[in-house]
Amino acid sequence: MLLILHEIRFIIIALLCGGFLTSFIPFIFAEPSIVDHSLKIELIAEGLSSPTSMAFVDSQNILVLEKNSGDVRLVSSGYLKEQPVLELDVDSTTLTCCRGLLGIAVNNLGYTGGNKQVFLYFTAAAAGKNDNPILNKVNKYDWDGKNLLNPLNILNLPATPGPNHPGGKLTLDKKEGKLYAVIGDLNNVGLLQNTKNNNNNNKDLTDSSVIIRINSTDGSAPPDNPFASIKDAFPASQVEKYYGYGIRNSFGLAIDPVTNNLWDTENGDKDFDEINLVQPGFNSGWKKLMGPISQSDIADGDLVKLAGSKYADPVFSWKPSLGVTDIEFFDSKNFGDTYENNVFVGDINNGNVYYFKVNGSRTGLEFNNSDIKTDLVANNKEKDELVWGSGFKGITDLETGPDGNLYVLTFDESRNGEGKIYRISMN
Repeated sequence: MLLILHEIRFIIIALLCGGFLTSFIPFIFAEPSIVDHSLKIELIAEGLSSPTSMAFVDSQNILVLEKNSGDVRLVSSGYLKEQPVLELDVDSTTLTCCRGLLGIAVNNLGYTGGNKQVFLYFTAAAAGKNDNPILNKVNKYDWDGKNLLNPLNILNLPATPGPNHPGGKLTLDKKEGKLYAVIGDLNNVGLLQNTKNNNNNNKDLTDSSVIIRINSTDGSAPPDNPFASIKDAFPASQVEKYYGYGIRNSFGLAIDPVTNNLWDTENGDKDFDEINLVQPGFNSGWKKLMGPISQSDIADGDLVKLAGSKYADPVFSWKPSLGVTDIEFFDSKNFGDTYENNVFVGDINNGNVYYFKVNGSRTGLEFNNSDIKTDLVANNKEKDELVWGSGFKGITDLETGPDGNLYVLTFDESRNGEGKIYRISMN
């Protein structure tokens, strides 16, 4: 029944969209359901407006970001507090996607009491016509249990030309406390988008299409970052903070709890979406290609190779794209050995949750379908085999809670961005 409903929904969407999917399309969904009947879904909070990301600050409290208002909302013991815990002046030029309040991470590393550190990625509105420009910023705050206090700006990134593809997701590794941030191409075309131009500006890097890795204390660049040695060649950039480049846009960053390796999801145009294992110096290939290089007319030598970089194929791709969003390693024993430390991914177009088992070396994913196993690409029909949950309207975030359960943040474009949080747990 799940697959039949999914096929009907896909046909309707395809007709509405002229044959392929685009992001944030309103249509009718079934109520949320999952294929594993040993688990149940519970609605724990609603009334959110255009939520983009969430994070637990403790076992009872979740901070949720509202993109357009710039409000950080508190869900406490399943109750959405009326007053925001922080109100930011954000630029939300495009109301249904892109700029606004976008990413959050909470530092629980070595926490022994007192204030917790919370990091926010947001598009700060310009201060007057001729003053500070629109910027994507990462600020660090102290959480005192009621409010976010003592803002400290630790990273500034461009927001123009845009307004598309600002990225915005954040994640912290649990071993070293390094903070990762992702920014999309902002509609730039240059070296970081694997394109050499002809205007003698090939030494200019735009700090876009990159994954950033910084020290969470002050935003400085760790000396072991892969491009630290070429800082002098690009003095106007923050190349020493880059961890990878060639990113079109991304709504998902996650650290593998077993290996401490970084993974991401990447949004393509209409052709491919990707899941990537992001090694230091990673070049994802955009704007020359999305999906496996073998399915393009591009060779490795056609890409821009910064010193210390290496192109890598995605570990998995969808074809065509479906608006992939967050990726979450389920760091919990609650659902049994089958699920522990394996991967959930959400999408915005279909409101689906996809489940993947990580391979033995934790460098890729395992598949039962022989065609997917061969080319690591799922077409429209094949992707249905990977659907684990459906009917969530659109999904912007997935989190493993302190209670060991899976939490799903939804975004319903057909209801002006109405947001809810669901919990998935054992029956």
